[in-house]
Amino acid sequence: MTASDPHPASDPLRAHSDRMAAIVDEIGAAAVAVLGRRGAIASGCVWRPGLVVTAAHVFRRTPAALTLVGAGARSLAATLVGIDSSTDLALFRLADEAAATPLVGGEPAPLRAGHLAIAVGRGGEGDTIASAGIVNRVGGPWQTWLGGSIDRLIRLDGGVYEGLSGAPVADASGAVLGVATAALSRSYGIVVPAPTVSRVVDALLANGRVARPWLGIGAQTVPLSESASVDVGAGERSGLLVTSLAAGGPAERDGVLIGDIIVKAAEGAAANLRELRQALAAHVGRTVELAILRGGAPLALQASVGEWPGERRCG
Repeated sequence: MTASDPHPASDPLRAHSDRMAAIVDEIGAAAVAVLGRRGAIASGCVWRPGLVVTAAHVFRRTPAALTLVGAGARSLAATLVGIDSSTDLALFRLADEAAATPLVGGEPAPLRAGHLAIAVGRGGEGDTIASAGIVNRVGGPWQTWLGGSIDRLIRLDGGVYEGLSGAPVADASGAVLGVATAALSRSYGIVVPAPTVSRVVDALLANGRVARPWLGIGAQTVPLSESASVDVGAGERSGLLVTSLAAGGPAERDGVLIGDIIVKAAEGAAANLRELRQALAAHVGRTVELAILRGGAPLALQASVGEWPGERRCG
């Protein structure tokens, strides 16, 4: 080491720092700033050529059009494609597809708690902003409080810094894990994983919305006796007791009654509303079979699966 070279190439800390900065530069090329509610600045990213993904919760109301800020403080005109508040994702289309660089990066390596996570966004003046931390928890598929289906849980070790909701999150190799949001957990930052983002983008491009299943019931989990479980042929120990029916909803139209216990739906378990939604997720607009206990007797009932009409917390 010399006075003119205080950080030799062999310095591991300098090498790590340079690698982190390189990842921020690479991912940051696709980051944009988004004007949210009350003048708040959020981030977004060019997920695919001409298509910007950002966090839905940053808007007081979702605008039909807005101006984003890209690299070099470049203004980018964009129009709304669609929004899915259940996964906190909004999709906008750039007026000029060539005006911003889309995300690049390989497939992430298997993710574990303790792995590095780097969120990269953009400030309102076009400057790059970044935050690094670790993955606090990795879990399986889950549903948000608004019924959105998330492919797997990726929880960060703290909250999401101001301005970084909607920002892409990369691992230590620069592969994109997903999009950061502060809206899906009260205590932790959440990464909406890349497969979920891509699935939502596909749905919004096709329909302008994400169709979610709806039977129109209010229900609560109840235990099943061993004999009742055997009678219905499901082998389940819990089911959903129907406590209310939406007037004119699919369940009411198809003969579901208050007091019925739904044990299975479309061959999937229905021990709680989350399981019911998961079982019905691929069947919106179709008819499925419900395995029901009515007055203690098993019943197979054909029921149509509607599309969730609004942000209500029922099945």
